[in-house]
Amino acid sequence: MALVWLMVFLTSVSGLLQMEEDPNVLIKNLRMEPGERRLTWDLHGNVSEIMCFINSKLITKAIDNNRYCQFHVLPLCEVRNFTISLTKGPPFLMGIQYPLQEGNPGAAAQRLDCWVHDVDFLTCSWEVGREAPSDVQYRLYWQELREQECPHYEMDDRGRHVRCRFNDVSRLPKQLQILVRGTSHGARIPCLDRSVELSEIERLSPPNITAMCNKSYSMMEWKASSHVNLRFEYQLQIQKGSDPAYTEKLQENFFQIHNPGNYMARLKVKGFFRNTWSEWSAPQYFVCDLGEDSQWPNWLLTTLVLLGTLLVPGLAVVLCGRYSVLQKLFPPIPHMKDPITDNLEGSKLVAWEASRASREDCPVAEVQVLGET
Repeated sequence: MALVWLMVFLTSVSGLLQMEEDPNVLIKNLRMEPGERRLTWDLHGNVSEIMCFINSKLITKAIDNNRYCQFHVLPLCEVRNFTISLTKGPPFLMGIQYPLQEGNPGAAAQRLDCWVHDVDFLTCSWEVGREAPSDVQYRLYWQELREQECPHYEMDDRGRHVRCRFNDVSRLPKQLQILVRGTSHGARIPCLDRSVELSEIERLSPPNITAMCNKSYSMMEWKASSHVNLRFEYQLQIQKGSDPAYTEKLQENFFQIHNPGNYMARLKVKGFFRNTWSEWSAPQYFVCDLGEDSQWPNWLLTTLVLLGTLLVPGLAVVLCGRYSVLQKLFPPIPHMKDPITDNLEGSKLVAWEASRASREDCPVAEVQVLGET
């Protein structure tokens, strides 16, 4: 690689020398126009086609009658080699470096990584530069036409920013540049940048499965959520009873099983044009063989079982509590004493038959009263 760039340098020097000696050289004054994001030059004469390279990788070809090369994104921090060459005619190669290096590269942030997660959030993390001064501090920005700082930082144990989160991905451009700038009182800190497309760096969350089922069939549905991906692919894993699990690859967000019985299902998802799958969702269990024409959703059945389990002891507690309260509010009346029967408790009693007594003649004795003599 060093040999290649030595040849580029020598060719560029040769071109510059020719410009001084040969006023008919075709291309002069190669330069970058950052505001327009284009590499341009002064063209003297006709050429068939000019190709533009970044670090020896072909990026695009010149437009507007071979006047310049247009780039979607320019590096803001990392120095790269921009070169142009002719496809026909005498060999020609000219290059420049952009942007200019400032400060110690070892003090810049390192290993910048960004990802979209949990539908709404963009998080970026980085490491402190190996040669960073002790008072270094880093700040994260996103840039399209303007530059905005990330609002929610996380720090390491020395108070240096090493992570930041944007809360509302839906308000961000779908393509943007992320850069980390460093500051220090005693040194210039180079920045670190990365161009990202949000749909490519999203880590999707597996959706939840809902189902309507009976003993004849089960219809499962789900919905993946994303602000930056619109089409999805799914892998649905199903296991019926003790049978081996099998996997279905789907583009639809529904699937039907015949004669489902009781089964387990889980799901993972990826963007349609992406390569990275989400994690598997937690296994979900569905009980479908509950009798004829039972079409209750699984969550409703589970809820009813839980409610029944809780209601039985709850009802017992309520009844016991209610009986105790009634006992306190309405205590039993004490037994009243009978002054006659309570004292004759051990005596022998004879029943009196009034009708019999009326039929008997009572003996009559004559009593004579004698006067005093």
